[in-house]
Amino acid sequence: MRLPLIFAVLFSLAPIVGAQNLELIGTHQFPTTGFGDDESQRVGGSDVWAYTAPDGSEYAIMGVLDGFAVISIPDMEIVGHVEGPGEDDVWYHRDVVVRGHYAYTVTENLGTNEGLQIIDLSGLPNGVELVSVYAEGVVSSHNLDVDVETGFLYILNSANNGIIIVDPSDPENPRTVGSFDLPDVHDIHARGDVVYVAEGRNPTFSVWDVADKANPVMMQRIPIPDGGYVHNIWPTDDDNYLLTTEETTDKTVKVWDISDPENVELVGEWLGENRIAHNVHVQGRYAFLSHYTGGIIVVDISDPSHPTQVAQYDTTPEDDDAGFRGTWGATVPSPGGYVYGSDIHGQLTVLRFNAEDT
Repeated sequence: MRLPLIFAVLFSLAPIVGAQNLELIGTHQFPTTGFGDDESQRVGGSDVWAYTAPDGSEYAIMGVLDGFAVISIPDMEIVGHVEGPGEDDVWYHRDVVVRGHYAYTVTENLGTNEGLQIIDLSGLPNGVELVSVYAEGVVSSHNLDVDVETGFLYILNSANNGIIIVDPSDPENPRTVGSFDLPDVHDIHARGDVVYVAEGRNPTFSVWDVADKANPVMMQRIPIPDGGYVHNIWPTDDDNYLLTTEETTDKTVKVWDISDPENVELVGEWLGENRIAHNVHVQGRYAFLSHYTGGIIVVDISDPSHPTQVAQYDTTPEDDDAGFRGTWGATVPSPGGYVYGSDIHGQLTVLRFNAEDT
């Protein structure tokens, strides 16, 4: 493993004028609760994900105060809701992923429907159905991902020190088929029997071969230079590069060259004006970031050593300070070009990404 000693941190203090832009389609404000009358201190939104039905109709699925809401796009109509637990987590952390016509959700809260929820979306736009709740080791969980190639779920255990592998091929009777332990874990991404892990306070990321579900094998563990809290992780479409965020003030979004597993190299860095990034997801040449008070930001990574901001939509223009406020989740564009952003403060923002190469 080789890590360079010095890196040029590329800060973009304003969106770059160009053909790319994020066009506002609409917003919806969900109920909030929390810490006073100041809306910036209230909570009511968490993660958001996209679903496209077989007929091409599009939906956003968002974690809200009392569970998960399904919203039809672009008319912003709430067409489904599943109640979720609401105790013991004042931030209402909820996470959701989709494969086929099923949504899989977890939350850090306890209470009603605690555990892994499996939601059938096939009845949309007339509604959704909670088909099962699985609570073997995942009563409370911060994060999960689904390997869209294989269908297996990878779910943080309730202690955030391991990952549980679940086979949901029978949605009403999911079953645990494996697990592996970690020093710490915050977010994961699974693709083609490989799992990428952001290891939180460690601070490292690791890559695992999970082809044998009963015997996962760690292929590499990479330390973050002067690391913060290693928060999330996402590979490029060709699996040659990996992006990580650290959810720590002044800690950059990092681009890693992983094309040679024996010689992983940090090749690029970037950070927005508000100085704290939350999550990153990648589609094609673009990285889509939820950047707290910076809003939803699109970064061109076609030159991995020089990430460049090309579009931004600020959901809290009145607040650009570093802190845990503003945009929590952001998706890559749907088939219709829609990008969904979820604010901690309960707002769903629907944008359309217009790019010169799409």
